[in-house]
Amino acid sequence: MKASIIAIGSEMLGPTRVDTNSLKITSALEDFGVELVRKVVVGDTLQHIVDEIRHLLDGSDLLAITGGLGPTEDDLTRDALAKAFGLEMEVDQSIIDWIEARFARRGWKMPEVNKRQANVFRGQTTLRNERGTAPGFRLSVEGKVVWVFPGVPNELEWMIATYLRPWLEKESAGERRYRRVLKVAGLSESAVEERLKPYYDARPGEPLTVLASGGQIELHLQQPSREEIEKREKELLSIFAERVFGFDEDSLESVVGSMLRDRGETLATAESCTGGLLGSRITDVPGSSAYYMGGLISYTGAAKIDLANVDPDLIRAHGEVSEEVAVALARGVRARFGTTYGVGITGIAGPGGGSEAKPVGTVHIAVAQENRYEHRKMFWQGPRTIIKWFSTQFALDLLRLFIIRPPLN
Repeated sequence: MKASIIAIGSEMLGPTRVDTNSLKITSALEDFGVELVRKVVVGDTLQHIVDEIRHLLDGSDLLAITGGLGPTEDDLTRDALAKAFGLEMEVDQSIIDWIEARFARRGWKMPEVNKRQANVFRGQTTLRNERGTAPGFRLSVEGKVVWVFPGVPNELEWMIATYLRPWLEKESAGERRYRRVLKVAGLSESAVEERLKPYYDARPGEPLTVLASGGQIELHLQQPSREEIEKREKELLSIFAERVFGFDEDSLESVVGSMLRDRGETLATAESCTGGLLGSRITDVPGSSAYYMGGLISYTGAAKIDLANVDPDLIRAHGEVSEEVAVALARGVRARFGTTYGVGITGIAGPGGGSEAKPVGTVHIAVAQENRYEHRKMFWQGPRTIIKWFSTQFALDLLRLFIIRPPLN
């Protein structure tokens, strides 16, 4: 079965909104072996929507549409479907009653415009929406099926789980596609690709998606059985070993947090150029108070001296952005909070402040324990947001490796 998706809404053609609904639909389709062949975003223009519906259904067995089912004048999906397929609409009074009751429960009166959402297609299947006011539809046209969902994400998710997935399971006759994502840190995309050559050579034509995303590389596997997924996962682990930090929904902060919790160990951080981003990421993980004792934002030389007990002579001799100061930050914050590990970050996030010896993007990162430490000097290119993010990403990975690698004698 081949499928296409249309996301409707002019806001997604501008610079501020991105279509994420199609990803949720794609996930359901892939789980049941449905091949997605096209995906389109179209604005709120009736004829444009009609044209895309006709074009995409021509090359697909299943068309999924999201958005444009609201009560306003620019919600044109129903009208476009009626025009594209010559469908007749009628008013479903039970939907009006449902919407009125929903408003009444909140102490409000239903606006008249909401009655538009009770227009349904005669002879087709209407999908009740328990999360909102806009019903969805399952249409049978030209021997094919068209699924129509509201664009509100939580409403769409509920409808996928309630209607689309059970239908796909029945239609697929038990056929499934299983997915696994391996996440790699500390290697560039090109370095990952080089290491994958033996894997590719052994499986010519077999899909393996490699994605670079936010300072990590993702390896996406798809197979028709769990056994095949597990076999390929083992092969990839043998190639990348400790460079694989997690799977599927894992993040570096969640993986490091689990390691610390399982070992009964604790952490504190001292940040300069990252301005608290590392601590923020660590505390995004629920339950992080079990292992994260606190952090310092030592943005100035004085703060480094007063808060992290950095020796002023180190700063005078080497500058604030140096290996010596990063190590002193890691050791100082560890001592201040009495933790197992301390992490120190100092650098130049730009766009100003750099020099020939220390250009913008120079970052020193250190991890310290009681009797040992590790340091790395990095150079990142890009705006402040990129330099800050990559610095925290590398700091988390350096800490992860510091924990799992035995100390050198």
